[in-house]
Parts: sequence; C-alpha cells; structure tokens
Amino acid sequence: MNASNLRIDAGIIAGGLGSRLEGVDKGLLHWQGVEFAEHIAARLRPYTKTLIVNCNRNGERYQHLADKIVGDGDGEFNGPLAGLRALLQASDADYLLVSPCDTPALSEDFADKMLACLEDNPGATIAVDDGDRLHPLHLLIPVSLAKSIDDYLKSGERRMMKWLKQNNLVCCDFSDQPEGFLNVNSPEEMEQLIGQV
Repeated sequence: MNASNLRIDAGIIAGGLGSRLEGVDKGLLHWQGVEFAEHIAARLRPYTKTLIVNCNRNGERYQHLADKIVGDGDGEFNGPLAGLRALLQASDADYLLVSPCDTPALSEDFADKMLACLEDNPGATIAVDDGDRLHPLHLLIPVSLAKSIDDYLKSGERRMMKWLKQNNLVCCDFSDQPEGFLNVNSPEEMEQLIGQV
C-alpha cells in the first residue's frame, strides 16, 4: 500500500460536553484570535479531500469549516469513540486523519509525519506518542474500522485505548514537540496554552 495513493479525509472531534470547563464548547474557544477548531482545520485541510466535524451541539457554528457535520447519532454523549465512529461512517475515503478540537497548537507537520508513519506501516492505525504519553484521538485510521467501533460500543465498552490496542496500533513519534498536543481541559491548561510562544 502506498499512502500517497490513498484517499484521505479529515475529522475533527468536537462532540464533548466540556464538563471541566463549565460546559463550554471547546472547539469554539479562541487562541491567538482564532477559534480552536479553525486552528485544527488549517492543519488538516491541505492534506484531505473532505473535512468532517463531529459535534453534538452548535453545528451551525462549525458549518464554515466543514464539508460535513455529524453528531454521535445516539444523543447519549457516549464519549470520543462514538464521535470517531460517526466520523468514519460519514467518510468514503480509505483513511481518516483525526484530531480533537481542544489542541489548537497542533504541530505544523502533524499530517506529514502521520502519513510518513503510515507509509512505513501499511494498514496500521496510527496514533501520536509525544514521548510522555499516547494521544489516542490524534489518529490516522482506516475508515473500514467503523463497524469494529460500533460492535465494541454495543458490547458496552467505551475505553478508547483498549479498542486501539486491538486494531493494529502503531505509535508515531512526536517527542520533539509535545507542546503541540496540549489538551485544553481546564482553566489552568488554557493559561498554559496562552503562555506558549
């Protein structure tokens, strides 16, 4: 498999409740005068055919970024795997390049490095390792895995890491730039983001 011959779509997961930030929709927060989701879209859009946003509220606010808007489909806020399933189900590409909406400092070479990693590991599910921990929502994932997620959720499971480890997981090394994967889940992390140059 040659990664350069694959059809790639992009997905942004923005379906959470923002419970640790008083219910705010994190994708709509601003950093450097731009909404978080716009920062993410700018990193993904050049590499992909179709950009899909998963959100369960404020769909109209994401419309200007996306070619498609999809909800989890069950109204249950069942976590990131449900959002990932919805993104995969909405795509007709071979692979989906995914980022959550709450990492606006995403590295400029995110897509390049993920695609290079896939080139070296054909057919794999690629996730980011920042040298300290794995980031299971920064993915380059086969679209064909939608049914696997659906079956997994129907079994009552919701643990993202467990599912990934069952599906040919390969880690892509971003240990030289861990700051690009700062997840803003609290006011303290927002301050940390603002402090980045």
